[in-house]
Amino acid sequence: MIQTKNKKRPGSKKAAMAKDTVIYMLAKGIEGIVGVVTMSVMTYLFLTEQMGRYSTVNIAITTIGMVAIQWLVQSVLRYINKYDILNRQNEFFATVFNAWMKVNIIVTAVTVVLAVPLYIALSGGSFVQKYSPTLLVTGLVWFVTYNTAQLVVAMLAALREARLNLVLSMITVCGRLLFMVIFCKLFKSRIEWIFLSYFITDGIVSFIGLKRLKVLYYIRDAKPNKEILRELSDYGMPLMGNMLTTSVLNKSDIYIITFFLGESMAGIYQTNYSLIATAFTLLSASVMRGSYPTILRTWAEKDKIGTAALISEAVRFYLLLSIPAVVGVAATSEVISTALFEANYVEGNRVMFWVALGQMFLGLTEYSIKPWELTANTKAIFMRSLAGGAVNVILNLIFVKLFGSYMVAAVTTFIGFFVYFLLARFGTGSELKWHIPFKSLFRILISAGAMYLVITVLKIMLPFNKINLVLFVFCGIIVYGAVIVASGEVNNELKAITARLTNRKEGK
Repeated sequence: MIQTKNKKRPGSKKAAMAKDTVIYMLAKGIEGIVGVVTMSVMTYLFLTEQMGRYSTVNIAITTIGMVAIQWLVQSVLRYINKYDILNRQNEFFATVFNAWMKVNIIVTAVTVVLAVPLYIALSGGSFVQKYSPTLLVTGLVWFVTYNTAQLVVAMLAALREARLNLVLSMITVCGRLLFMVIFCKLFKSRIEWIFLSYFITDGIVSFIGLKRLKVLYYIRDAKPNKEILRELSDYGMPLMGNMLTTSVLNKSDIYIITFFLGESMAGIYQTNYSLIATAFTLLSASVMRGSYPTILRTWAEKDKIGTAALISEAVRFYLLLSIPAVVGVAATSEVISTALFEANYVEGNRVMFWVALGQMFLGLTEYSIKPWELTANTKAIFMRSLAGGAVNVILNLIFVKLFGSYMVAAVTTFIGFFVYFLLARFGTGSELKWHIPFKSLFRILISAGAMYLVITVLKIMLPFNKINLVLFVFCGIIVYGAVIVASGEVNNELKAITARLTNRKEGK
């Protein structure tokens, strides 16, 4: 197995965490840019009805993946360093991939057993025309490479293979876009091509990751260990419920909108929703993947004070990025939709701000539940996420039908995320709670406010198009960066960067 770094002093741990975070930010930043291009291209390749149908199938596959495999992904992320320290990598890998194989066999078998009678019974009907057997097959094969890539990337992240993750991120987003366009240009536009492109790209990522981890080398003479599996399942199984309720928070509204308002409205809503949700997921993941391995390692060394300090530092870094992102979305949502999407999708820009705000609080929730994750109290996480999910579904069922608008779904989804955050923030004990100084929060808000004012002025002066969208974003970043630097909030980060550059010039 790739060996993790040796024990470090608290200061060097913060530096290592910051370094990894920057690399993941770069990876996720590029991934986000390509993701925006992909979403824009899809609105020109597919009709709103097709995008609505794609969304329902995609959500079904990723939700099944959350329930079936994410418990294992999260457990691996939590315990891989422990078994690295104990030099029991063979048993750990053998146990993990034995569980992975069983999950995929079970999901595939259940899908086939349920689908075959259903397609026979509904043959010739509109359901089979919309959700064809070829769509089922492409979705099912993608499920396998999707969950494999998720597992492998989590392992690499836990072992601080940040640079390789950067490469794999590029392969994922660029490969998906490239194959999708090729298939749609060679043949007529069908949503099957989306899932086929996902299958091929995630397969490539899985192969490269497994090769780097030397999985076959470690498991060839090893057998699964029941004690390790029990530890993984005790930690991860309650997260199946948590993953499901988080999926409900994120995605149940698309099914409710489809039911009450139709596939076309669902396609408009989900396209605008996904653009922002994906961007914030990438932002949150970059900070979390850069910080969590170091946090876990510090916790494994039984340094509670150091762990709490690292969590608080990660939250500060997250807010440095997420608050201006929310404010930027509020300022540019109409420009984003007008510049990037086909005209039929533009009206959905109204949901973007609420999506951004909800996603920011979801990211904060991830840090608020860390005391439960580190102490393996995942049942507490599940109960809070269940409450947030229930609030979201109930409000959606009532108000989407009552107002006949998908805009309501964005607001109720934000409320669900906020409820989940409050329950997590005030439900954990005080020992490992994160803290953000008021001075830091004030500086960030003032800087983001200055950015908002500049973008608003530019919007009055200039038309909405792709070039000006880039100009708005660039000017916003410059203004926010200048004000946050002038405020002194990032002095430590600037000193660290300067010291690193100086050392490189001196050859140290």
